[in-house]
Parts: sequence; structure tokens; C-alpha cells
Amino acid sequence: MFDFKGLINALLRRPAEEGVNDLKSATIWVQELPEGDIHQAQAEIIKTVAALNTNQKIQTRERIRTILYLDDKAQRLQHSLCQNYLQDSAFGRHYLPTILSFWSEMASAYKTCLRNYAQKPVRGVANDLPRVTARGIHYYAMLAKWAHIRYLPVDGRVWRNLHRFYLFAETEGFADTPIKLYSDSTQQTTCTQQYLHPMMLQLAAPESMQPPQIEMVDLWLDHWSEQLLLEKQIRPHRQLFAVNIDEPKPAKKLRRNMVDVKYRYWSTDALIERIEQSIERVKDGELPARLGLGENFRVPAGLDLLESVATRWSREGASITRKHERTSKQKTVHVIQGLADTIEQLSHPERLRSKRKRISSASGNTGFEIIGPTVPVSPDSTPEHLFEKNMLEWQIENESQYGIGAKFYADFNIKLNIGELVGLRLEEQTRFAIGIVRRIQKNLDGQVYVGVETINQTPIMVRLEETDNDQINFDAIYLPEADQGVIPRCLLMDPQHYQPERNLLLKAQGKTFSIRLKNAIESNDDFVRVRFGVLAKY
Repeated sequence: MFDFKGLINALLRRPAEEGVNDLKSATIWVQELPEGDIHQAQAEIIKTVAALNTNQKIQTRERIRTILYLDDKAQRLQHSLCQNYLQDSAFGRHYLPTILSFWSEMASAYKTCLRNYAQKPVRGVANDLPRVTARGIHYYAMLAKWAHIRYLPVDGRVWRNLHRFYLFAETEGFADTPIKLYSDSTQQTTCTQQYLHPMMLQLAAPESMQPPQIEMVDLWLDHWSEQLLLEKQIRPHRQLFAVNIDEPKPAKKLRRNMVDVKYRYWSTDALIERIEQSIERVKDGELPARLGLGENFRVPAGLDLLESVATRWSREGASITRKHERTSKQKTVHVIQGLADTIEQLSHPERLRSKRKRISSASGNTGFEIIGPTVPVSPDSTPEHLFEKNMLEWQIENESQYGIGAKFYADFNIKLNIGELVGLRLEEQTRFAIGIVRRIQKNLDGQVYVGVETINQTPIMVRLEETDNDQINFDAIYLPEADQGVIPRCLLMDPQHYQPERNLLLKAQGKTFSIRLKNAIESNDDFVRVRFGVLAKY
């Protein structure tokens, strides 16, 4: 355990007027940081940087050297805190204010360095300016990324400062000068690459990704940004995106009316080619880490993510309109989260009024049909009973053939994730549907906007058993085929029970079928959505 008493005494012994005001004092002070407590050490660095930001007496040259030094020393600490948060460890959630404060104070520190230099240029700092500018861009990009991770809108001031930092680099003539962002960096970067990084992350639609996916795309952009060329001259047939450096807003798809000196443009053709090559090489068996895709890349989820971002950054993908027309609606929907609670609701037939309808699948030698409550409803006398356990209430704003857009109020720690399974029942109807969360956006006032894909509106409870051991059995949800196969016949089950080609007995309402599980359509920590084939009917 670190001796905090010793640290405090050391700080108390330092003359009040001494403080950290140059590289020498910063070096001595860093040696006194609490090595045994990463969070406390980072908090001390943040306090020191904040004090430097308000101290106007420090000379520009010494300020730059001191900030660069403290920044280098804080990298390991910040990385550890971020990993704890993303892994949702016991203390990780408590680290968020410190994580955000570090990004913010360091961004302000580099902003102060450039402002002071612009007001009074000094000798001896020219070689440091590209690195100072690139790091400033990097930290505002981190503020943007961490807003995405929490599904919050990026503050307009973040975009404005990103534009200003880049414009400074462009004006000073070093926007494309290769540098190492940190002394231990393994690759070079430029201010332009750092600037395009948050623009491309925003264009990847992070509101539809899980935090680990956002982290992964952010990692990929460390290598991919070099494929992008920022231009002042518009070339509509070659370029795809544009950004207005006079507006506190992110980049957008290029339109022909975006012709002005305030715009910067770029193409993604070379980037898409790079991604397509990576996809092919992974499919051919090459290790993803060797392609710069990270140690956490897994097939097939990683390939799905690669293809998804490639589509969003491609000319075809950027032009895609909504697959299904949305209709504005104002109604209430009752919601329950997760496979387990959804199964619990379906497992109580006394809560449902039986409406029996024959469900037929694709024809074959062994037909498959279940007669059951295909439109589960709550009893007429007590409609509130269906979702009384762990019930949430959302307000639908719009709906389409295969989804809804809804909103609700919650605190920032709400446990709702992209890809999460939800059960839905409209307040004025009797329909019980299964959906998957595809998009999340939050406001600072606590309002949450959710996009849900409805994958089936006729779920049926079934029992699955081992073919040769009826002691091994578990509940699952059967989703019949719908809309002439647009929605495939499949099962929703706990991931721990899933294994491709596993043979099981499916039992429902007095009928028994021998089935074989196929490849999963989709999965996450809570459920797996899997197709199956019918081998026999008993």
C-alpha cells in the first residue's frame, strides 16, 4: 500500500509559491505520486494540469515542455482507468469523472499553449508545435469518443475546437508533417489524420454500436486514417464527405451546394479498398492482429463490424435511405429486458388469453408446426399483470414494418445495450413482440431515444431436451417464420446451451420434434438467435 501520509507530508513541505511551474518541478513532483493507487495518482495529475491552465505567469516554452512531460507520465494511468471502466469492474464506473476530467484538462492545456504562442510567438518551440497540436486534436477526439461510448451527443464546443486546432496546423504549414504522437508510439501520424479520426468515427454511426465496438473502430482508425486525404478543392465525383470548419458540427455526406473556402473534403475509396482487403485476408486465415485489427478481434462478429463500417463509409452506403418508411405514432409500449425475463413472462399461460392459430413453416419431408398462442394477450380484467415484473414504459414516437423508435427518461447508468433482447407490448393492443435494440441516443436531461428492430410478433415458449438425456433440458423461445421468409424461423436460447449441429428435442403443447441447431444468426452475452432444421416429428 502506498504511503499517502508520506505523500501529503512531502506536498506540505513544499513552499506554497513553488508548485509545479516548469519541467524541473514537474519531474520532481511526479516522483512523489502514489504509485500504488492509479486513480489517486491520475487525480493529482489532473489537479496539477488544471492549476497550470490557470497560471498565466508561466512562459510558453516552459508550459509546453511541462505539459508534454505530464501528459507522457499520465498515459499509462489513463489507459488503466479506461480499461477498468469499459470492463465494468467493481470500481470502474467510479472512474468516469476522472477519465473525462483528464481529457478535458489536457485538451485545455494544449489549447492554452497554442493560444499563448499565437499571441506571442517565441523561439525554441517550433519543433514541438506539430506534436502539441496533434495531441490537442487527439484529446478533443477522445471527448467525442467518450460521448459516443455513453450514447450522448458530442458537445458543439468539441467540434469547434477540433476545427480550430486543425486550422492552426493548416495555417502554420505542418498539418501533414509526420510525427510520433508519443515518445513510445510505434507509428507516425499527422494533424490531418488525427482530425479525420473523430470525423470518421462519427460517420460510422456509433449510436448503433456497443462500447467495445466503438473502441475497436477507434483502434482501426489509428491505422486507417492515413488512407484519407483532406482537400480544399471540391471534386463531387471523387469525394464523399465534407466538413464546415466554421460550424461547431461534425462532417456530413457531401452535397453539391457545399462549395466554400470554409469546407474541407475527402474521399473514402482507398479506405474501403483497404477494409475489403482486410476482410478477405481474415477469411483466408490471416491473424487479425497482424492486420492492425486488434487482439480482441473475433470472427464472425469482427467481420460483421468491418463490413458494417465499410458500408457506412462507402458511396453506396452513405446514400442508403431507410429500408422501411416510418410513420409517426404517439403511444405507450411496455418493455421487459433480457431473455430470462422474457421467458418468465411467456412461461405463465394464465396471463395470456388463448388465441390459437396454425403456424406453418417452409414445406419439407418433415413438416414443423405448433398450435399455440401466436398473439399472446393479457386478460381483459387485468391487463397490467403481463409485464408487472421488471416492467419499463417507453413512449413510441414512430414505427415501421420492422421496428419502432421510442423514448423514455432514465439516469445515465441505465443498463440498456445495443443488441439487447426486449419484449414489447403496446398499451392499447394485445400483441406481444420480440425486439432487439439497434440504436441508443441520450440527452443530458436524461431522455433516451431507442431504435428497436422487431424480429417477431408471435413468440412461443418451447422446451428443449437432450435427445438421450431428458434430465438436461431448458426453456427457449420459438419464433415462427414471418413475411414469406423475410423473418426466418429460429430459436432464442441461452448462449451456454448453444452448439452448432447439436441435436435436441423440441417440445411444445404436446408435440415433439427432433431438431438440429444451425449457425447462429445473432448472439450476445444474454441470448443466441439460431436457425434449426427439423429431423423428425413424433
